[in-house]
Amino acid sequence: MTKLNSLITFGLLISVLLVIAGFRTAIDDVSIVAHRGAMNHVPENTMEAFKLAVEQGADIVEIDLRTSADGVLYILHDDTLDRTTNGTGTASSFTLSELQALDAGSWYGEEFEGLRIPSFREVLEWSTEEDIVLLLDLKESGREFAENVSNEVLQYGKVENMVVGVRSPEQAAEFRELMPDALQLAFMRSPDLIEEFASQNVDVLRLWLRWLHTDNTLADRVHKTGKKLMINGTVGELDEAEEILSYNPHWILIDDVPQLRESLNTISEKN
Repeated sequence: MTKLNSLITFGLLISVLLVIAGFRTAIDDVSIVAHRGAMNHVPENTMEAFKLAVEQGADIVEIDLRTSADGVLYILHDDTLDRTTNGTGTASSFTLSELQALDAGSWYGEEFEGLRIPSFREVLEWSTEEDIVLLLDLKESGREFAENVSNEVLQYGKVENMVVGVRSPEQAAEFRELMPDALQLAFMRSPDLIEEFASQNVDVLRLWLRWLHTDNTLADRVHKTGKKLMINGTVGELDEAEEILSYNPHWILIDDVPQLRESLNTISEKN
């Protein structure tokens, strides 16, 4: 082998090692966000789901915020009760005590009978005691709702452990005023809004994986803004995890934390 060939071979080897090192660093730096808690293992959006997600290794726990008929913030994804409780109808037409009298566990399995819909205050008190980071998916809008959320956080939570999931640039500006020290994540309804949300000084921009299937340049657009990228996955099996990592995300929102962690470990070992 000539000296030139040796140098080329050595250079290629170094390049490969640098790529592998970068890939491992990216895996190590990715934060895992538990979608509605450990929703693939216990009933979603319950205290049990949030606690288990942390035990499973989630870095951030995502919760859905709504307001009851008596003005109290509670945790529920749907606007109706039918799917995840033994109640029926529009959830916001019930008071908190009425909501918490419902069974929010049996729909998932008999062993979960009696689980309740948690209030935001309960989750805040737990997350403060355990030093847990929460991603707040705001299911409502308006000044009264924003002030209610911020007041609860300031009274019972840690602002530095809050990520406010805003759904419009206007809501981003509102929460920047009310909770300037909280991080913000943009739950964009369209990738057309990437630059507009970035201009509102949000910290993280969320992309759906299905959007990237249609336009794989979207991740680059987010990276060019200087903001962090979160990608919504599903259960985090190996193929999906590899695809998500190819876009260099900072955060991954996932339904199954253990499955994603297993996939990330497998990718790291392969490399």
